[in-house]
Amino acid sequence: MDSSHKRVSIHWVKAILAAARSLGIEPQEILGELRLKLDLDNNQPAYLSLDQTQDIWSKAEQLSGHDYFGLLMGQRVRPAYFHAAAYVAMTSSNLLEALKSFIHYMPLTSEGAVLEVCYEEDQMWLRFTPKPDNKPFGRHQHESVMALLVAFSEWLVGDDSIKPSQVYFPHEAGPDMTEYVSVFGLAPKFNMPFTGILFPAKLLEHTLLESDVGLNVLHKAHADQLLAMHLNTSWKVKVIQVIVAAGHFNLNREQVSQKLNISTRTLQRRLQEEKTSFLDVIDEQRKQKAHDLICNTQKSLKEVALDLGFAESSTFYRACHRWFDQTPNNMRTHTGNAPN
Repeated sequence: MDSSHKRVSIHWVKAILAAARSLGIEPQEILGELRLKLDLDNNQPAYLSLDQTQDIWSKAEQLSGHDYFGLLMGQRVRPAYFHAAAYVAMTSSNLLEALKSFIHYMPLTSEGAVLEVCYEEDQMWLRFTPKPDNKPFGRHQHESVMALLVAFSEWLVGDDSIKPSQVYFPHEAGPDMTEYVSVFGLAPKFNMPFTGILFPAKLLEHTLLESDVGLNVLHKAHADQLLAMHLNTSWKVKVIQVIVAAGHFNLNREQVSQKLNISTRTLQRRLQEEKTSFLDVIDEQRKQKAHDLICNTQKSLKEVALDLGFAESSTFYRACHRWFDQTPNNMRTHTGNAPN
């Protein structure tokens, strides 16, 4: 599968699986039928493709047989599923700022849809627009997001009476309208041109329980850094991030591909499109690390070779000749870093 398309955080996938588990469907039953191997305890891989996530949605809905799986899932989502984005939202000054930040950092959770703010007199619409790759969004997915926005708002404010002015869905209603009323406090309108939820402006002025200007600045800085890294579409950078996270160079192409949740063939093709290769990226990172360890540490050259993933010192010395046109001993002498 070419997973170079839109990505979805494994934390969002875990939210889907948690909803299924609450209905007696174990995650491994869903993943097993789809032949997906996920390390849920260690959150690996960090992202799945949107199409893989769509498959998980469909299988969870099918096995649960629940008419309102989406509403249930949306109500059960907790801030932990949004990590950095949740911290920014919960320390915001009011509900409006929290929802805006949630929208801004949404790519960290899912690239499969967008949330937009649209003002209507003294009220504000949050409009949800799916951006599928190959598999369309179903009714439960639309309903989960609207239920989530209500539940998340109630959690931020600490008031379970937070209710919207209106809710729109583009699909047909489920069989029992009372289920919708219990979640939204009103009967949504169906067969509408978009999915959205309307909040009164007065409601959006609510101060949050955890509002903290100082912490909000810190959390924003962290979330901005994560978002910048996430939006960097360079596959070379992604490979480097996997290498850095591993802390060693004993990684092969298959292991890195698995971490990035793509096939080895796809990774090779993507790197070729960027005029590089897996071996070139590894070699470049080794070269940078070698220069640092040789010139800035007192480690023995044997230790340096092992740190760089060379089983034989002779292989390490040949690499240094190729990289720097000199031996590691000469480099240390010239930089004044010869061991005492």
